[in-house]
Amino acid sequence: MSNKNKIDLVPSEQPFPLSRLFRRRFIPAFIGFAGVFLLLLGFTAQQVIEDIYLEQAQRRAQTIARAVAETAPEAWSHLMGGQTLRELGNSPDAERLSKAFTDEVREMNLPELKVYDLERRVLFATRTDEIGSTENGDALKKTIASSHSSVVTKGLPDGTSQYELYVPVFDTQNNVRTVFELYEPVTYLDAILLRAAIPTMAVPAALLLMLIVALNILVGRAQQDIDARTSALKALQDRLASFVSATAIDAARAAGDGGGIRSQKMETTLFYSDIRDFTGYSEQNPAETVVDFLNRIMAVQVDAVRAHKGDVDKMIGDAVLARFDGDDGPNRAITAARDIQIKIAKSDFPREIGIGIHKGDVISGAIGPDERRDFTVIGDAVNISARLCALAGAGEIVVDADIADDAFDPAEQVQVKGRLQKISIRRLKLI
Repeated sequence: MSNKNKIDLVPSEQPFPLSRLFRRRFIPAFIGFAGVFLLLLGFTAQQVIEDIYLEQAQRRAQTIARAVAETAPEAWSHLMGGQTLRELGNSPDAERLSKAFTDEVREMNLPELKVYDLERRVLFATRTDEIGSTENGDALKKTIASSHSSVVTKGLPDGTSQYELYVPVFDTQNNVRTVFELYEPVTYLDAILLRAAIPTMAVPAALLLMLIVALNILVGRAQQDIDARTSALKALQDRLASFVSATAIDAARAAGDGGGIRSQKMETTLFYSDIRDFTGYSEQNPAETVVDFLNRIMAVQVDAVRAHKGDVDKMIGDAVLARFDGDDGPNRAITAARDIQIKIAKSDFPREIGIGIHKGDVISGAIGPDERRDFTVIGDAVNISARLCALAGAGEIVVDADIADDAFDPAEQVQVKGRLQKISIRRLKLI
C-alpha cells in the first residue's frame, strides 16, 4: 500500500489528545479554582472565627462590667455618668472600683483594659496616665456608631504586636453605655484561627486532590481507549484505502459532512492493461500460484502508475484501469507503460501484458446507490482505452496516434468495436 493513501485518507490521524489537554488546560484551571476556593474558604473561616472571638470578648466585657458594678455600684454609676476614675478622687468607692477592674484584668489574663464613654474619652485605663485622654481611632468610632465589636492590630515598641478589641457594653435596656478596649496577644487569636483553619481548609484540599487524581486516572484510561480505537480505525482505513483509488479518497474527503460527491465531466488520459492468456494460465495452475502471480504483476503496474503521478481507478480481474490527469497526462502514462513493460520483460513472469492508452472525455463520479457506490470514470474514452489494450500484443503498447512520440511505429487505421469511424493508432514494442 502506498504512503499517499495512508497520508491522504484523513486530515489528521493522531488520536484526540485528551490526556495532554487535561494536563495542560484543565489541571491548571482546576488548581486555580481550588486555590481561590480554599482562599475564600479560609477567609470565611477567619471571619467566622473572628466573629465568634469578638462575641466571646463581648461576653467577657459584660462579665467585667457586671462584676465591677456589683463591687462598686456607686463609683460605677458615676463612671457611666461620664466621670473618669481620676475625677472620682480618692474615695473608698473609687478605690474599690479601681481594685475591681484590676482584679478582673488579672482574672481574665488581660494585658491592659480601657473604658471609654460615648464621646471617646478614657474613663478608666490600666495605665493611669491615659485616663482623661480622648481616642480618635477609626475602630472606636466604628464600634460606637455600629454598636458592634471590632478588632485591630497594634504594633508594640518591642517589635511584637497585639490585638485591640473594642467591645460595646450594654445596659439592661440594650443601649450602649460604654466601650471596653481589651488587649490580647496576637499569638492567642492566631492560634485559634490556625487550629480552625487547618481542618477547615485541609479536608476540602484533600478531597480536591483526591478528585483530581481520580480524574487523571480516568482521563488516562480514556486516552488509552482513544489511542487504541484510533489505531484500530487507522489500520482499518489503511486497509480500506488499498481497495479504492486516491481520487476516490480525495473526493470523499472533499464531500465533507454532507456526503454528496460531485460528478464532473473532464478530459483525462486513460491507461488500460490486461494480462495475455491469463485464462489459460489460471486453468493450468493452482489458485495460490495464480493469485501470487497476479499480485506480483499488479504490484509492478501500481508502483509505476503512482511513481508517474497516475491513479489506479480500478482492477478488473487481471486488468488495470488507471488515469493520468493534467496536460502532461499522455507523457506520464506512456512513460509508466514503458517502465512496466521493461520490468515485466526482465522478470520471470509467466505471462506478459498488453497496454492501451487513450486521451478523451470521461465522467468522473460516484456510481451506484448510497449504500454501495463505486467512484470511477465512465464514458466512451474508457471503452476505447480497453479496445486499444485488446489490440496490443504481449509486451506491446498501443496509443492514440495524436499522443505518441517518435519511438512509436507509424500510424495505422483500425476499426474498434462501438465506433463507426476508424481510429488512428501507433504501436511500441520495447523488447
